[in-house]
Amino acid sequence: MDEHAPEMVSDSIRYAGKAVDDPEWIVDFLADQESGVLGLVDDGSPHLVTQLFVYDEATGAIYVHGASDGRAHGIVERAGSAPACFTTSEMGRFVPAAEPVNFTVEYASVVAYGTIDLLEARADKRRVLERFMSKFAPQLTAGEDYEEMSEASIDRTAVYRLDVERWSGKRGEKPPDHPTAYDLDAVRDAG
Repeated sequence: MDEHAPEMVSDSIRYAGKAVDDPEWIVDFLADQESGVLGLVDDGSPHLVTQLFVYDEATGAIYVHGASDGRAHGIVERAGSAPACFTTSEMGRFVPAAEPVNFTVEYASVVAYGTIDLLEARADKRRVLERFMSKFAPQLTAGEDYEEMSEASIDRTAVYRLDVERWSGKRGEKPPDHPTAYDLDAVRDAG
């Protein structure tokens, strides 16, 4: 981890046994996830947006993109550097218990906090948008399978950079041979 490494705040998690205190696990988890929820504040009201994202360990930033208008764009544009949070998670098997209140699910999640800004420089936006293509279409090649990104296309796309100042990770897992854990989709499909 380098100078851009976020502060680890997993020790503040209520269920300490589920806290992840390994920053490399968090980096790997972020690399594997495809979407998450960006949280912003709009005049005292929460605003949440589900986004595809890329995490850049070298800059310690989460990048998302979207249209150059809309509510999220307005919030960030007005603030200049707005406080933000981002979370991504995955669920595993469900685990029943004798009492429904004790039912649980295997899961893993990361929550990141920091400030978010719009990237302005076309070269910076291109670099991030190319990372999106590498992450979400690694089998395709620019100029062969799809057109190179035009300057007009880059200019009309808003690219956001959330500089992660602190983060926490959490996971709850059961052994693979846990006797009662089940995959919900498999149960539904069997029914």
